[in-house]
Amino acid sequence: MSSIVGYCRVSSREQSDNSSALEQQVARVREAGAEDVLIDVESGRSSREDERTEFQKLMKLVEQQRLEKVIVTRLDRLSRSLPTLRRIVDTFQESEVVLIALDNAVDMSTAAGKFHLNMLGALAEMESDHLSERIRHGHAHFRKQKKACHAPFGYVVEGFKLLVDRTKFICLIETQAEFCKADLSRWLIDTYISVQSLGGTVRKFNEVYGFPVFYSSSAFRRWIMSPILRGHLVYHPKSTNPEIHHNEHEPIMTESEHQDIKQIMEFNSKVGGFGYSRGRYALTGLVKCDCCGKGCIVANGAGGKYKYFLCARSRTKACECFKGVRMEVLEKAVIEALVKRSQEIADLASTKTPQKESAELAELRSQLAVLEAMGSNPAIVNARESLKQQIESLTHRRELGTQVDTRLQNLLMAVAGQADFWEGLPIDQKRRFLRALVEAVVIRNGVLVGVDLLV
Repeated sequence: MSSIVGYCRVSSREQSDNSSALEQQVARVREAGAEDVLIDVESGRSSREDERTEFQKLMKLVEQQRLEKVIVTRLDRLSRSLPTLRRIVDTFQESEVVLIALDNAVDMSTAAGKFHLNMLGALAEMESDHLSERIRHGHAHFRKQKKACHAPFGYVVEGFKLLVDRTKFICLIETQAEFCKADLSRWLIDTYISVQSLGGTVRKFNEVYGFPVFYSSSAFRRWIMSPILRGHLVYHPKSTNPEIHHNEHEPIMTESEHQDIKQIMEFNSKVGGFGYSRGRYALTGLVKCDCCGKGCIVANGAGGKYKYFLCARSRTKACECFKGVRMEVLEKAVIEALVKRSQEIADLASTKTPQKESAELAELRSQLAVLEAMGSNPAIVNARESLKQQIESLTHRRELGTQVDTRLQNLLMAVAGQADFWEGLPIDQKRRFLRALVEAVVIRNGVLVGVDLLV
């Protein structure tokens, strides 16, 4: 990465593919001297800042002082949120990295320039808020007219109305019978009421019809509990207080059936079915299936004597890897990998990021320098002594924190290469360590493929 970098952002994939907005941004920052260009195609709102991968990469380079200059076409390419923009600018100032906005006359070394920057950020935030307001008003008008735009399985949208989908689209080879999505929806509802199991219904559907409609029990649960199936139009279905308009289209499920389904789910939750809170294990969330790339769940072995990790999709026959790997086998492999990489773990722990003097300490030193240039008036002398005591106190606290960090680093360096240390950790501590050091444990149909570490 060169020392002069350009950053470009457009707020939608459509702008990136079907307009010259992105192309113009890239050309302008390159003409201004950018040797490398980082590009994001996502919203610039602060709530989605973490989703902009190239922006996160840019700010990390700035914080590490690996750049001299960053060029953007406008400040709102960084963020339209004023608080976020201020924080970004502070990071540039602290890292002594020059920020250039081609369409904005910004000089952050002067008070007038900082004021100008805040005004530009406020205007950008106001324009973004106006855009959000227009979108909200449009959605409110849409809801007021009771229009539909998204259809769950079993329905189709025509003229902003939900209609039951009765178009035949599948044929069973054995019986030559043809089915529409409405038929399959009724089959799912009737089967769940009969078998009273979310996963069992999904598995049976995959066995009978040969293709997955729902890849997880939770997805099937959201579908079968949707008010749309009972003929109601719903907006904001995931919120705690969804907006529901009753009896707006033809139902697939009756209210009586909905009550039966609700009672089944409540009973299953109490006895350990859907919603039952099971214990977490050290590798929970880290084991992935090499076949489909999805996460793995913990299952009991024969007689409940041991546990193993199994691809979550195999339960619904959406993945071909039906065999699992025993939990102790995976944990042993992870510990062996960590012991082999103990030197890298120690190096990671002992790597110190150069600490900059805090803004408070720097300000105190600046004030002291001013007072020392003045005379020996008793009031000035007392003020100097007071500042020196504050500076000494802050410096001592900073050094004490460094000593504590060093002791913790040395402790980790001493134990990282011992398998007994990793094996003897309590589950909660082991889980925290593994999430910090392990990226993924990959398995495939009963075989351990590999352990990917973050160090």
